[in-house]
This record gives sequence, structure tokens and C-alpha cells, in this order.
Amino acid sequence: MNPWTSNPVWQNFSSLIREATMSLEAKPEMERSHHLTSALYFSIAALEAFLNRHMRAYLSKTKTEGEIVSVLRKGQIIGKLKDWPVELLGKPLALNKGTLDLLILVNDVRGELTHPKTHGQDIYKRLEGVDPRSVVDSVAEYIVRFHETQKTRYPYWLFGWNYLNLALIAARLRSFRTTSFVFSLQALGFMVPASAYFKAEAWRNRFMGSMEGFETIKRSLAAIGHCSAARWSVSICPASLSALVDTRASEELRSSPSRECGTKLSSRAE
Repeated sequence: MNPWTSNPVWQNFSSLIREATMSLEAKPEMERSHHLTSALYFSIAALEAFLNRHMRAYLSKTKTEGEIVSVLRKGQIIGKLKDWPVELLGKPLALNKGTLDLLILVNDVRGELTHPKTHGQDIYKRLEGVDPRSVVDSVAEYIVRFHETQKTRYPYWLFGWNYLNLALIAARLRSFRTTSFVFSLQALGFMVPASAYFKAEAWRNRFMGSMEGFETIKRSLAAIGHCSAARWSVSICPASLSALVDTRASEELRSSPSRECGTKLSSRAE
């Protein structure tokens, strides 16, 4: 079975990163508009799939399948973004100022592109004003804040990294637990606990359960020069599924890990 079908949130967010990156790299204006439009579609698809999944789990305790589908189908995405966290978690998300406004703008532009009511030029002018990087950041923040409020861990692929399962015939993307991601950070040279269970659990709870931890890891990954930038939400691991490393630098990283990066993700208490 195609692994994408098991987690549409993962699929849509990874596709968002790919399209956002391609829109930044595209030279022809038409090509840039194409990828940016796709990024907007995938951003809303990722958020709705995320909220629907959590609402389904919440309703499944008391509702029939028909009743659940009715709730998921009738809700509008902006209403879901605003109201469902309160219903599911008991309080609103502590989003940064402007995040929800940007998501509303993204949804408005997406809606205008899907159902154009005007001559079209004004729609594409609004599209050109959208920064694809801010779209990725806003969607990631929403998901991280939800997990933070829920006191659960956010998925590692929000950093724009994925694992490749190097099969004999073809490589396929695979989703793994956060445990594998922590071992991968070690392989990149970060000094993080992975083998020691209780220390590793405390580290994951702190750094993969909060917005502050997410931003810390994101900054640290962006600062290392031996990793390629996330494109198709993928960084290839050469021979082992325990490493998220660029193939061109894999041997070098194993033999001489980066101490500079390691200090940024130390597990020691502040």
C-alpha cells in the first residue's frame, strides 16, 4: 500500500513544502504561479486533514460513522481553525500574532482561484503577494501549537525532512517514530540523548512537544552547512534509516560530527 494513503496530513504537508520550494526556485512567472497555487491548496488540505483526524477521534467515542461524517463535511475550514481546538482541547491555540490572519488570507486566495468571480487579474495579484515560506511556517506552527496544547509530540516531518526506504526496486518515503528522528539528529552531529530511555523521553517531551523546542531544532538544522535544503520534504539517507543526511556528505558526517551544532540541542536543563 502506498504509505501516503495512511496519513494525508503528512502527504499534504510534504507536498506543500515541495511546491513552496519550487515556487521560490522557478524562473518563469507562469511556473512560479503554478507552484504557489499548488502550495496554497496543499496548505489548506494539510490543515483540514489534521483537524478532521482529531475531530474524528474525538467524536468516535459517542457518534455513529454517519454523524461523524456529517460533522466533518459541514464544517468550513476557517471555522474549524478557530473553533475546533476549543472543542477538542478546551482552549484556543496560542498562535503567534498574524498566523491565523495569514491562514485566512491563504484560504481566501485559494477560494478565489478555485471559484473565480472576477476577470482574474486581481486574484493573481493577491497570489503574487503571498510568501510561500510564511505559508509553510504558519501551517507548521498551527500543528505544533495544537500538539503543545494537547501535551503530545508533533511529527518530525514538520521540519521538511523525510526518510527514504531504499528498496531494491525503488526508493519510497516512509514515516517513522520520533525515536528514529532523534537518532538521526545524533548522526548529524547533535548532542542529544537517544539510547538512554528516560533522558531521551525527557528530551523529546521538551523539544518535540513545544513551539519553543520546534523553533530551536529548526534553527539548528538550518545552521548546519553539511545538509541540503529541504525540497521535496526529503533528505536522502544513504544506507541506514537511522540517519537523515545528505548523501554527498554522509561518510564525512559519521567520522567527524559537528560539535558546533550539538551544543544547540543539548539536553541539559537551562
